[in-house]
Amino acid sequence: MAEKETAEQEDKKPQKGSKKLLIIGILAGLALGGGGVGAVMMLGGKSKPEGVEQKPVVEKPKLNLHFVKVEKVTIPLVIEGRVSGNIVFDFSMEVDGNENKMAVIQNLPAIRDAILRHFSVTPLGEPDDPHNIDYILLKKTIKNISNKILHDPLVRKVMVVQVRRF
Repeated sequence: MAEKETAEQEDKKPQKGSKKLLIIGILAGLALGGGGVGAVMMLGGKSKPEGVEQKPVVEKPKLNLHFVKVEKVTIPLVIEGRVSGNIVFDFSMEVDGNENKMAVIQNLPAIRDAILRHFSVTPLGEPDDPHNIDYILLKKTIKNISNKILHDPLVRKVMVVQVRRF
């Protein structure tokens, strides 16, 4: 029996030592790493280096984007001053706000007319291959024509949805 008691006492001694080491380890970890975070949180949560000013964050105004769909716009495909075919395309114009959407819709007949007049005399093909449509030029031109008709840059982006060549 005496042997069992001494064996139990020896088992208890390392457990007390390991608990002490665990507590000391936790306290050391808090003092080195977590204590600094805790101190910052207790002092207000904001740490600002001295001599360095933080710039205020400027929030961008939230956009209320709307799309105006324009379907079946027919324009001639001009190559070297001659009409080689027709293009029928659909596109959408992105605007900010319902008021701007209504302004674009009200001026849509004038925008369609200006697009037709512009591309009746201006080639739409790529410089390397005039038979291929230059989509970047098409989108940029529609945006510029639309904003010129509206007398204000209301159209933010033009997205070509479909193009058919005849």
